[in-house]
Amino acid sequence: MSEKRISHCQGKGSLTHNNRKFNAKNVDDTRTKDNIVFVQQPIEEAYEHLFGAAVERYNARQKRPDRKITTTYYEHTFKRKISQTVVTAADKRKSFYEDVVQIGDMKNTGVGTPDAEIATACLTEYMQGFQQRNPNFYVFNAVLHLDEATPHLHIDYIPVGHYKMGVDTQNGIAQALKEMGYGSGKDTISRCASALCAIAQNAAECKVLTEICNRHGIQIDAPEKSRGSLTVEQYKEYAKITEQVEEKKEEVTRLDEQAESADRLLKHREELRTQVEAVIDGLDEQFQEKNAAVAHLDEEIAEKSSALTQTAAALADKQTLLETSARKATKLKSIDEIETGKTMFGGKVTLSKEDYGMLTDLSKKQIAAENKESELTAEIAKLKKENEEAAASNAALEQKVQEIYPLREELRKTKNELGSLKAMYQKVLDFIESLKLTQKLQEFLKQRARGVKR
Repeated sequence: MSEKRISHCQGKGSLTHNNRKFNAKNVDDTRTKDNIVFVQQPIEEAYEHLFGAAVERYNARQKRPDRKITTTYYEHTFKRKISQTVVTAADKRKSFYEDVVQIGDMKNTGVGTPDAEIATACLTEYMQGFQQRNPNFYVFNAVLHLDEATPHLHIDYIPVGHYKMGVDTQNGIAQALKEMGYGSGKDTISRCASALCAIAQNAAECKVLTEICNRHGIQIDAPEKSRGSLTVEQYKEYAKITEQVEEKKEEVTRLDEQAESADRLLKHREELRTQVEAVIDGLDEQFQEKNAAVAHLDEEIAEKSSALTQTAAALADKQTLLETSARKATKLKSIDEIETGKTMFGGKVTLSKEDYGMLTDLSKKQIAAENKESELTAEIAKLKKENEEAAASNAALEQKVQEIYPLREELRKTKNELGSLKAMYQKVLDFIESLKLTQKLQEFLKQRARGVKR
């Protein structure tokens, strides 16, 4: 058996091609039935299985309806309906990744030859252990094609990462590699080479396949060297890596600029919020003082109104008494007007003792009534003056109350402005979170707080 080379590279990611929904020119339709299907799950079911519960947990934590995810996780991430080909999101995430694995070529491992049967057995064994070796790569479609020139394996999978912020389970190649022990952060991104997105991981998989081939009697030839220690295939992948790294650097620079701008905006908002709160505190203090003054004025108005009511009642009583006295005086006057006839003894009138007593009593009452009338007149004048003074005082208090109303309206407007500023502040925070800078902002604020303590 001749030596063979292993090909382990990134595929285009076309589920319709892999599952033979259409056939290319290099496909032999008569042999399609010989293809081996390891797993064939619709991508929409795979996404719901992986991320459906995570989205529900995320939505349950949200207090604001506008922050909830109202579509499927796939549509939320890639801004489109399900596609049977690889879709790349704005943040460079791919809807799924594909590995194409092959042993030998059409010259030494063509379909129908004994070597092809052995290669098929090796690829089958390799595929059966793939998911266990890569627990964060969820394989939803895997097919071994035997209807083309050489047996080869298509492995389609979704990288799954777990996060502390946002949706706790997401499509994330870097986090998936980190959790499987292949670096983290920029180190992970710099290793992206194939659908496995890491040369180290790719090399580990190639080593596993090499061992399987050796057990089946296939000797794997050393890769063709080029560009130093890299094979031709690895160098092509390295070129892709370099391009991706540059893109990531540009993205990091852009995010740093956005973070700096957001930080300046946040500082400005914080200063503005502090100033507004100081103004509100001052206005609130003034409002409390004015409110207390209004309450005091209300009490004074109530007291004056009560006194005014009592004075009016007393005035009415005095007026009634005065009218009664006036009627009595009228009666006395009518008595004085009675003419008496002259007696034989001259102009003098002789009265009985009883009539004289009655006349004397009436005279005394007349004098008392006249005195009482004078007193009542003076009392009425005094009460009228007090009534006028109370009315003037009441009018002054009413004027002060009217002056308080504009201050209340100004306080209401200020509170509305504070509500608007708080809403703008929340929008800034939402904008920062949409840029995935929340953690960086929190670190900045912690550093700033430590600096203030020092």
